[in-house]
Amino acid sequence: MENIVNIVNFIRGAEPRDRRLDLVAPVRGQIELMKKYNLPGTFLLQYDAMIREDIVSLLRELDPGQFELGVWLEMNEPHAQAAGVRWHGRPGFEWDWHANAGFSVGYTPAERRALCDAVMTKFDELFHRPVKSVGAWMIDADTLGYLSDRWGIAASCNCKDQWGTDGYTIWGGYWNQGYYPSRKNALCPGQTAEGQIPVPVFRMLGSDPVTQYDLGLKVDEGAVAVQHVASLEPVYGNVGGDPGWVDWFMRQNFEGNSLAFAYAQAGQENSMGWENMRGGLEYQFPLFARWREEKGLRLERLCDTGAWFKERFALTPATSVCALEPYGERGAQSVWYDTKNYRCNVYRDASGVRLRDLALFDEARPERYLTNPCVTEYLVYDNLFFMDGNRMSGHGVLAGAYLTDEAGKNLPIGPLSAAEAGRSLRLTYDGGEIMLREDGLILTGGAALSFRWDMARAPYARTEGQELVFSAEGREYALVANVGRIVDGGQPRILPQDGVISLTFDRRG
Repeated sequence: MENIVNIVNFIRGAEPRDRRLDLVAPVRGQIELMKKYNLPGTFLLQYDAMIREDIVSLLRELDPGQFELGVWLEMNEPHAQAAGVRWHGRPGFEWDWHANAGFSVGYTPAERRALCDAVMTKFDELFHRPVKSVGAWMIDADTLGYLSDRWGIAASCNCKDQWGTDGYTIWGGYWNQGYYPSRKNALCPGQTAEGQIPVPVFRMLGSDPVTQYDLGLKVDEGAVAVQHVASLEPVYGNVGGDPGWVDWFMRQNFEGNSLAFAYAQAGQENSMGWENMRGGLEYQFPLFARWREEKGLRLERLCDTGAWFKERFALTPATSVCALEPYGERGAQSVWYDTKNYRCNVYRDASGVRLRDLALFDEARPERYLTNPCVTEYLVYDNLFFMDGNRMSGHGVLAGAYLTDEAGKNLPIGPLSAAEAGRSLRLTYDGGEIMLREDGLILTGGAALSFRWDMARAPYARTEGQELVFSAEGREYALVANVGRIVDGGQPRILPQDGVISLTFDRRG
């Protein structure tokens, strides 16, 4: 199994929120540290950074074998002018983080293509090489398809899952590592070669696998409108800037059972300021170098990881992140499993074991912005949920599909263990196991074990035979009990048959 880190630093040329900020110092500092520890990586430039000679001069003479240069596809006023597109930003904001201005979704498909052509042409004029990597917090499927088909890019990257942070809700995607996005939904893996864009998209920021998902959640009040951040970003002192957390994150991410490969994206955008990121990077970068020497960690440019992914995987692989070692006072364990078909989070704490998250991927379901521009300051990307332990909680209910005894009472289950089983992941505990497979889940634990589906808010519609039917945006999809029996008394339960529950999915598309 390969353990891979991409250092991705992206560069803005303007910061209207603080015009005193030095946007060159972070680039210079990152280059110096990466040279000191011989770390390859990727710098992605916005168009407004490409027209600043003080930034371009730092990058032009870098060794392209160590330093990849690519595009950060957030829009700005000079970019729009070069493309012949009306700038959507607010007056006085030559770069605007609002979704309808700074993101591809804010523009029509024809305008998106013009914006792509303008920045790719500008890059070639400056650096005389093709662009292989293009990233942004979010790029719509239409634009990603164009970048693949017209410009032949090798890799892309987008933001970790989060709710409302900076105005961007990106929720229910392939949780970590990389995936081939659907031609219709940039946050959804395709299930077929015909239905996917042949460019791997890698999730950014190194999300905390235990806490990020439900940051701010209060059982009585429910989920927060805007989440904070728990990630590898060095500017956050309690996580990416904390050596203890960084060490723990590396162990969970790269010493667990990750199936096809383990992955993390490190780095920081220049608009966060050099002094804010310096301490965290000065700890992380030599740590990466030691892991390379002692444990075979692959440090590489984003384009190289993209090329490796395309050579190895024809379709999105099954991967996992197994955070089984408690950190500090947190006694929880959290396992993420992703395939081209669905994602699942199994969570264990003092209340027992529950499926904290279960989301279905459907390449036929279009994103909101596939053909129409976003007209709001915020954007929303999501998938189809059977369980969302964050958004479905509230009114005293902590949402989850709980492992219970025959009477429906939570079971005090001991620590989880994980083991690879081909493309499947086997989680074992005292008295049973959960097998996470590409096509569904199998729970084995005796006749006294069952799933109890707790939801305060949910798209749950009804029970229909051996299916729990859900509804979202006028369409239905179902969780199918192939083995087991569904009992619906207002709070659905799935009871075992001969000690087994087997679940698959019906997209009903």
